[in-house]
Amino acid sequence: MNDLAPEYVAARRVLLDALDALNEHRDNLVLVGAQAVYHHTGAADLNVPLMTTDADLAINADGLADVPEIGDVLRSAGFTPGRNPGHWVALNDIAVDLMVVPHQSGTSASARGARLLPHEKHTARIARGLEPALVDNEYVRISALEQADGRCFELRVAGPAALLTAKVIKISERLVQADAQPDRLKEKDALDAFRLLQAIDTADLVRGLKKHRDDVHASAATEDALEVLRIHGSEAQDRVPLLAAGAAQGDPAVAPAFAALVRELLAAL
Repeated sequence: MNDLAPEYVAARRVLLDALDALNEHRDNLVLVGAQAVYHHTGAADLNVPLMTTDADLAINADGLADVPEIGDVLRSAGFTPGRNPGHWVALNDIAVDLMVVPHQSGTSASARGARLLPHEKHTARIARGLEPALVDNEYVRISALEQADGRCFELRVAGPAALLTAKVIKISERLVQADAQPDRLKEKDALDAFRLLQAIDTADLVRGLKKHRDDVHASAATEDALEVLRIHGSEAQDRVPLLAAGAAQGDPAVAPAFAALVRELLAAL
């Protein structure tokens, strides 16, 4: 634990603060994003430290209770709403992002904020790509990364295949935006995808991806992600492997390894 970046340790502390506040809704929460990726992969075989400065939670709006009101309990725990829907900022400026998939958002797919009435308007933002996380997850014990903090919660954590889909969909959206907004393209997302491809057996990823086929929304997201990998990730000079290599401080082995793992995954499917 002493080797972890202090920002990552702080991000875990803030995640636990949010889980404490949202205790009555915890069965409807799924951990996604980098903290979920690192749960499955650890540091992997990279010289890049585990690093994240926030926490990401997908809300399963199916059966979400009306009370307690999410905004009220987060404010009482010291969080304040950020400028964007679903962005809740703690006193130390580390944020928890609450997200809802489009088909559960209660509004149009073009909207940014979900409508989870009676919860307040900007409680969560709409995020495509998290659909598999709602069907591909398991309960995991999430603990603090500091010895002095003894808190521990049972929380659903998205499976590796669901996280890979979410990361690839996020990258694909930013590839579209990159020409007009180059700063939207984050190398770290590609490196997180590489961590999953590298650390998780291909057979396990295949089992997870096939599980998504049982849900129409999860299946659509996963098929889109696989198409992105076919087009932008199956050769070493493709954009996604090069992004991952950039995040790995230019490691020349990363892009070829990324592409080879993608080809292996696609062939196995």
